[in-house]
Amino acid sequence: MTFSLQGMDNLRYKLVENDKELEEALDIRKRVFVEEQGISETLEQDGNDSSALHMVVKNGDIAVGTVRIRFLNSQQAKLERMAILKPSRGAGIGKGIITFLEEELKKRGIEQIVLHAQYYVIDFYIKCGFRETGLPFLEADIQHIRMEKTI
Repeated sequence: MTFSLQGMDNLRYKLVENDKELEEALDIRKRVFVEEQGISETLEQDGNDSSALHMVVKNGDIAVGTVRIRFLNSQQAKLERMAILKPSRGAGIGKGIITFLEEELKKRGIEQIVLHAQYYVIDFYIKCGFRETGLPFLEADIQHIRMEKTI
């Protein structure tokens, strides 16, 4: 899927297909979660990457966003580690990630997406059709809430 957003002339949403793209995804996560948010690298690298599906968003040849998807069962997937590099935020990339993944997950028979949203992005996920389903909790010392969406 290709979009053209303001300042983003060649934006591509794609599943990770090789080690280089996985390294790009992990680098974005390190920059956002470890360096910006101060989450320990041990928590960020939780051992679930090898069994997960990953995607990257590229602006030309530069990876600017990523997300990890774990399949909880045959009908439910969990979005994790969604991250967009600071200079690329606010351009609609997050919405593009959700749209791309909904299409991809529907093809795989997934009916529900769940996630743990950091509090400051709850409104974003609500605009994407997610609803809060639970009480607030701490994850990596950051306030989160469980959200879900039927697709």
